[in-house]
Amino acid sequence: MIPPVGSQTIAPRERQPPQPAGAAAVPPPALAWLRRIGLAVLALAIVGVGAATGLARYGGSYDQREFTTRLALPGPDELPKEPAARAERLAQRLASPVRDREVYVTVDSYRNRLRIYRGDELLREAVCSTGSGVRLKDPRNGKEWIFDTPQGELKILRKVKNPVWVKPDWAFIEEGYEPPKNLRDRVDDFSLGGYGLYMRDGYIIHGTIFQTLLGRRVTHGCIRLGDEDLEFAYKTVPVGARVFLY
Repeated sequence: MIPPVGSQTIAPRERQPPQPAGAAAVPPPALAWLRRIGLAVLALAIVGVGAATGLARYGGSYDQREFTTRLALPGPDELPKEPAARAERLAQRLASPVRDREVYVTVDSYRNRLRIYRGDELLREAVCSTGSGVRLKDPRNGKEWIFDTPQGELKILRKVKNPVWVKPDWAFIEEGYEPPKNLRDRVDDFSLGGYGLYMRDGYIIHGTIFQTLLGRRVTHGCIRLGDEDLEFAYKTVPVGARVFLY
């Protein structure tokens, strides 16, 4: 059939194949990307919550709130006068009264040297580290600590293999954190090395993870030794031995 002049030819519309019952419509590309991003964010949130839960259960969970910490050196009037001459006089005075075969220790905090004697015989001389003399102030209550190695005569009260350090408040304050209330968060089983020779008032002859600082005044009052020297001291110096510090 020829269509009349002036009329328009209309093309037949193609039929779309029918979709199965219950089939979901295909989302546009933008919506699909949004869904993927949302799933990724949800996965990251789940991982973060899991990590926080693990830390809270197995350690490192205390609130490390930073606050201002004040470190200072003592003033000139607080420093000992003529330290070298004083060290020599103390060395002579403290080392003189020992018995012939007595094993004892001297600690020269001026030159950072630890010596182990049996009577007049020098068994070992070791480079050590002693107190820094730094003053630390607690910003919460104004309490102060001065990290000096004591002078005078102490005794070895006990010896321990693989000593564990329960860190005091100042160990956290020095790093700018509030001390934790949970005892578990204070336990340190590696900083003291393989052996500890304990004296009164918390002073210890122990090892160190900072071997390159031996020979310097960098400690909080304890005496640090290298691994081999510490092992020798542990095996040689008996409980009850006198320690002369000057």
